[in-house]
Amino acid sequence: MKKKYDSEFAFRYHRKSIRQPNHNYACSGTYFITICAEQREAVFDIPELRTILQETWDALPARFPGLYLDEFVIMPDHVHFIARLKGNVEKPVTLGRIIGAYKSITTVEWLRYIRDSGLEQAGIMWQRDYYDEAICDAQELEAKRQYIRNNPLKLLQQFSQGDRTR
Repeated sequence: MKKKYDSEFAFRYHRKSIRQPNHNYACSGTYFITICAEQREAVFDIPELRTILQETWDALPARFPGLYLDEFVIMPDHVHFIARLKGNVEKPVTLGRIIGAYKSITTVEWLRYIRDSGLEQAGIMWQRDYYDEAICDAQELEAKRQYIRNNPLKLLQQFSQGDRTR
């Protein structure tokens, strides 16, 4: 028996997207991305997981023609990166598909590692969403690159000063 559509239910339980509403994510563009660990715990400090995260990042352009990788950093509970999409390829891909593939591949590889190693680790790694910011010019691009490069140093300074917030 099919349920009747309930517009009140749909209205109340609609998740608000954090994507830029008027932006075409399949067009050429450069993006600053942050993806966070599910519970904002320091799971990315595990060396084997860091290797999976890095190798998957390095392999993305082979999967997505028109994707160019820039800066990338793995922090204890999140990753930052800059990616450039060139929209004039035969089959342009959206930023969401790239992020989805990255999250999926890393999760599958991590689960495989856990199983093969006999570890007792959580398999859910990522928060549902990600944060993106379109980069509009060379000055902004360089500022985001510097932010990514300095992020690990900033974290070390915070820990050395006893501040554990990020």
